[in-house]
Amino acid sequence: MNNKNRADEITRPGILNKNQIIKLMDYEHIINGDKNHIGVSSFDLHLSKLGWKLDAGFKCRSDRTINEIIKSAKSDEFEIKQLTLSDSGLKLDRGKTYLFELRETINLPVNFWGQGTGRSSIGRLDVLTRLLADNEERYDVVTNGNKSLYVEITPLSFPIRVYPGTPIYQLRIAYGDFNRLRLQNDLLKLYNELLKKENGERLSGEDQAYLRLNLMPDISIPGKNKVVAFKAKTSDDNVIDLKKENEGFYRPEDYWEKKKCEITIGGNSALRIKKDDFYILRSLERFDLPDNIAVYGVAMTEEVGELRIHHAGFIHPRFGNNRKDNKGAPLIFEVRGHDIEMLLIHGDVMAELKYYPMSLPAPPPDKKDDLYSNQELTLSKYFGNWENED
Repeated sequence: MNNKNRADEITRPGILNKNQIIKLMDYEHIINGDKNHIGVSSFDLHLSKLGWKLDAGFKCRSDRTINEIIKSAKSDEFEIKQLTLSDSGLKLDRGKTYLFELRETINLPVNFWGQGTGRSSIGRLDVLTRLLADNEERYDVVTNGNKSLYVEITPLSFPIRVYPGTPIYQLRIAYGDFNRLRLQNDLLKLYNELLKKENGERLSGEDQAYLRLNLMPDISIPGKNKVVAFKAKTSDDNVIDLKKENEGFYRPEDYWEKKKCEITIGGNSALRIKKDDFYILRSLERFDLPDNIAVYGVAMTEEVGELRIHHAGFIHPRFGNNRKDNKGAPLIFEVRGHDIEMLLIHGDVMAELKYYPMSLPAPPPDKKDDLYSNQELTLSKYFGNWENED
């Protein structure tokens, strides 16, 4: 067999690291992948020039490609408007749903699978992204075979501007049986010892298969040190240009409000989540991960009548272990209110942790891939530092 088409050098089950992902690109199991956009345990997916504006989103199906679904869905009752991205970019309106073909295609061998999630910087802008793949029944999953990839995008708080080649999503690849790869309960206690409390002490011996909400004031934020969350200032005018990532280009004051807890329930601080508002919060537990464990935080519920909880991105190997204070880093939650107002209380369970072994240890991250390891309550990389002291 031609070496170009082989992936049989990868024999150890687990999430693939950066070097193994590069091999899959070399063997053309990942086609049109960008080697400059590979993290320690995932790689970015980029927009192509082809897109559509939709009346509503739709699910992928095991018996059809996405292109076949698009063709069959066109009717007087369901409008699909084809779009072409140009170098000048395209504004995606708030509250509208778009579908874009991705530049990368995947042709995974048997026993390989992919799991995706929105990039942290995009999710923290209150932009919903979901991966659709040919002949799959579930969002955000890619199994073996030759598949074109698409991403559904819905900006909710702010319009965004996108371009051909915009990195919009991230994908992990794993080798091994999907159902058996996850570390089971008999090993959870061992790996829960990798979590830390707010003061940096280990959680050794405690039952920590979940992440809980931290509503204690974040003293790292300028002001009177009572800030526990950020709330988006919804706007149709403040467009966020996705070319500005990593620049700290936008003033946070123009897009966000600092929120304090003004309610106490049972001696614990509580935050009122208002209908249709979007909040950035943080976990009570902190991560200090080694190089051989990847974690996926699954929200206790992604969608209920009262609110939507989502965790921003994968939790990569080595996350939080490069801090000078040795405290580890919290995870960021994205929360949106729905039909009624709801109270979140300090210590509420927000996400379940799923641990996966790495196929091989992850290399040290590049500086650009490790910007969130030092985070506390932190906005997307599109925003600079807070200037006001309110």
